[in-house]
Amino acid sequence: MSVHDENVLHRHTLLRSIAAGQVPLKFAYVGSAAYTHDRYARTDDYAGMMASAERESDAFLRSRCCDPTVADLAEIGPGNGEHSAALLAALRAKGLPIRRYLGVDFSSTLLDISRRTLDDRFEGDLAIDTAQWDAESSPAPVIEQWRPAAGPVLVCLVGGTLGNFENPLHGLRNIARMLHPGDLLLTSAFLRPNSGAINSSMSAYRTDEFRRAALEPMLAVGMNASDLDLSIAYQDGIFVGEVTLRKDAHLGFLRLPRGYSFRCFVSRRFDPGEFVGLLEKAGWSIYKTDVEPDSDHITVVASRDEEPL
Repeated sequence: MSVHDENVLHRHTLLRSIAAGQVPLKFAYVGSAAYTHDRYARTDDYAGMMASAERESDAFLRSRCCDPTVADLAEIGPGNGEHSAALLAALRAKGLPIRRYLGVDFSSTLLDISRRTLDDRFEGDLAIDTAQWDAESSPAPVIEQWRPAAGPVLVCLVGGTLGNFENPLHGLRNIARMLHPGDLLLTSAFLRPNSGAINSSMSAYRTDEFRRAALEPMLAVGMNASDLDLSIAYQDGIFVGEVTLRKDAHLGFLRLPRGYSFRCFVSRRFDPGEFVGLLEKAGWSIYKTDVEPDSDHITVVASRDEEPL
């Protein structure tokens, strides 16, 4: 599919999502929105939210399933590649001989950005491939076609990626079904803030940089930022962003009245037991769970079951 055809498809799907009242967060990473996300992901506020690559790599190296010969790493949702580069460097520094890397994402534009980041950091010392795949759709052979002839693959799903899925269980099952028994998973997620920390967590969503990133998909289909009110609320472990129109909007086949509201952002937080249970239900055997005192992240190392659900 050409870039033009892809953009047309994304636009049509996005307009239908706005009409349905719920826009999947993946549209905040495609086309022009990918560049806006890249700028936001380079801010201190964004970096402060991410789990430490050192912590993630330590959890993997301390796990009982760590294979010290793993040289092939596939990452689902690499973002702009900054965290990916830090994680790869940390794993290598601790003795894991990572030589091949596959970035997998819904957004071809974001994959290009992440690949340039990794090319700059590793300067030819890492074989880098990319593959476009929507983890929330259905299994696809993108990792199977890339995997080596023998040995396990380490799959990474880190940062807040899983919490951005519309259906985290469905996404985890899709990933498990793409892999072989014995393949490894390194994943991390945000934990639910206690009642006293909600306002602190909310502050990351009240910056101008976040507002631009959250609204970019709507601007890409012809809306004006000045015509959009963005509100963020927290309820039952989920941060939800909602857009309300200040004026009538005419977008292709859509005719939306002033005051129309729709969800444009969702970021889930998990309890530790909830997160582990989600992985087990999706077909993963848990080997290591790491939650440091006063941490707002959980890191889990797992292996694919013989027969994923």
